[in-house]
Amino acid sequence: MPNIFESKINAKNIKTIWETKEPTLYVGEAFFPNTKQVGLDINLIKGKDDAPVALVSANWDTDVLYRDRIGFEELSAEMPYFKEAYKVSEKLRQQILQTKDGYAEPLFNQVFKDVTNLVEGADVTAERLRMLLLGTGTISIQENGVDKQYDYGFNTTNQFKTETTLWSASGAKPFGSFVAQLKNYKKLTGKNAKYVIMNTDVFDKLANDPEVLAYFKALQTPNLYPNDDDIRAYVEQKTKVRIIVADGEYIKARDKSKTRVPFYPQDRYTIVATEDLGETVHGTTPEEADLLGDSSNALSCEILGNGVAVTTWKEVDPVGVNTKVSEVVLPSCPEIGNIYIVKVLQ
Repeated sequence: MPNIFESKINAKNIKTIWETKEPTLYVGEAFFPNTKQVGLDINLIKGKDDAPVALVSANWDTDVLYRDRIGFEELSAEMPYFKEAYKVSEKLRQQILQTKDGYAEPLFNQVFKDVTNLVEGADVTAERLRMLLLGTGTISIQENGVDKQYDYGFNTTNQFKTETTLWSASGAKPFGSFVAQLKNYKKLTGKNAKYVIMNTDVFDKLANDPEVLAYFKALQTPNLYPNDDDIRAYVEQKTKVRIIVADGEYIKARDKSKTRVPFYPQDRYTIVATEDLGETVHGTTPEEADLLGDSSNALSCEILGNGVAVTTWKEVDPVGVNTKVSEVVLPSCPEIGNIYIVKVLQ
């Protein structure tokens, strides 16, 4: 019969608590919404976005000629596996069990907070992968003995450009350069840019362009100190793109210094023509494959809506109950050919 500790701190209760929390809105999820599939392999299908082809001429009463399908380039890969756990030690377990009713609740809440931090870490991992793809055109995972590179077919020569002039230099024209890159995007892809992702530092350099500031000074009622909303509205009206400022930060796995790092690189911006770039694909974790059901050796196992697994199990020595959160996840990106990255020199 489970004791009060095991009956409270189990995967079902953790799932309930997590699902009642206000969800965190991540920039990358708008471009790569979550989806679930069975298995570990993902097909990183790259669409061949060629120009339209004219029909061939034909004589009357002749057989029709069949056109070859433009087709797709299929890049297959095994999705990466992520997992981490919290251990409730013998000492903490005894402290909880010996605390009088009504006073143990803060201790339980701390354990739940630790575990939900693991679940949040799973969402952070997915966002880190999405923003790596948006910021670099590829995904690289190098930690804990894992060294994996995922090649989506991003053409660095055509799709990654570096500005030749410092945006902060005297006489620089960031806004003119920005408009020129939007035109280059149209030439490369045949599509109008719709979204541009950047961080505040790059946005501020764009905002301080003399041409932009001159517009506000020349208004019938001059605006000598336009705010970010004013400038964003002006840039969006002039260029017909939506500026998305991505300043989110996270702490790298196992980093005891707790140093915050940006999801999106700080020295560039990314141009895309659509939000529909791909999906955040969640595969089948070993926990989902083998630990669900009454016959499992685990104390409890639950799968959250996005495919993240929460598992608890008991250890005999040292005595304790552990809680693990795991996921198999990787973005797909059929529209990789429509991602264009511009590096702004610092």
